[in-house]
Amino acid sequence: MAYDKHIDKTEDELRKLREVYAQDDINRYFDGLESGRINSEEQIIELTNHIRESDGLVRLEFSRLLRFKQSGFIEQYATNCNKLYDTSHLLMNKMRSGLSRGLKLLEAFCEKKRRKGQSKSNRKVVDSSKMGNCAYTLSLWGLEHYKESVKILYEEVCHYNADLTKCIDLSLEMIDQVNYVRTHPEYADEIYNKCHEETVLNNRTTIKRFIKLKVNLENDIYTKMEEWEKKKKALKNLKAKLYHTLDIDEWNDLCIVEEVMLARQQDMTNEERALWGDDKQKVMCARVVYKYLDELEPKGQKGMVGGMFLARLHRWSNLLPNRGLEYWYEYFISIYACNGQLKPAKCSAIKAAKCQISKLEFSEDERLQAEFEKKIEELLKKHMTSMQKSEDDEKEAVNF
Repeated sequence: MAYDKHIDKTEDELRKLREVYAQDDINRYFDGLESGRINSEEQIIELTNHIRESDGLVRLEFSRLLRFKQSGFIEQYATNCNKLYDTSHLLMNKMRSGLSRGLKLLEAFCEKKRRKGQSKSNRKVVDSSKMGNCAYTLSLWGLEHYKESVKILYEEVCHYNADLTKCIDLSLEMIDQVNYVRTHPEYADEIYNKCHEETVLNNRTTIKRFIKLKVNLENDIYTKMEEWEKKKKALKNLKAKLYHTLDIDEWNDLCIVEEVMLARQQDMTNEERALWGDDKQKVMCARVVYKYLDELEPKGQKGMVGGMFLARLHRWSNLLPNRGLEYWYEYFISIYACNGQLKPAKCSAIKAAKCQISKLEFSEDERLQAEFEKKIEELLKKHMTSMQKSEDDEKEAVNF
């Protein structure tokens, strides 16, 4: 009489199997011998030898799982192991021999007589086995009343179940650790940063070459990260979602692109050259001021960055001649939007403020502008650790 030994390779199924194999009920064992018609000495010895062989394989699989865990499976952000399967499927594949033989052991303690109306599809071995979840009958006799071979078989069954439970526990421990990382963005961020640093060091030659070539680089994951930042979503939440979903090649590509783009942020864009020419020092200052502008408390009417404030900022920016206000405003918005919380006034409000400034006495206008620029100098001292013009900025950007 055949039973269905198929199991889904999921965390829930693994936890159910753990409950089955962790049972140590001698009454189930005695009832299983009766139901499975294991009554001859030859049958008992044959089953005992089979269980001993199976137990050796389970212990071997446990040692392999332990080495897999100790190799840094949890500590590595990317892995080639989880590309096609989730963690549960992956680990159950690594202990397939123990699980398969364990199900055959359960089948040995199943009822051998076929009942009417039962097909294989509704005869799950876990639910049908006396050593599983099936109802059983209490024994009237203890183990001491049975022959020695029955006692030895019981010991082997207990050893096998204990070793298989130990194997399942190790798998569940790794599954729990992976789930913990994916539900704790702070921890995922730590793993991401640590692995990112190692990957960058291992690929520093490639990164330098891409920086010098000025080639266009594309990476879907890096683009997604940029979109999250623009929407002001915590990037560490995305890192937690991506944990153990990238293979090694994808991870290396992401780290290289991310580091090259970070280095290029130290370079000037065409838009910045149009506004300031080749004055890299001014560009760096403008980026910092625009990004951290809210620290200057620019809030005006209705909780906006006021037109007068932006007019003073436009004057401080010291653009090249004949550069339109609208062109500068678009660039300012692109930088400020990354970190700013307020809504900047429109160009029309800035133009109106410039008209008001033009009506001030020269000395008064200079005084107000000097006070404004003094605050900017304090902001720059706070956020700019280096204002060098040398090309070493690229080298610092990739942590070399």
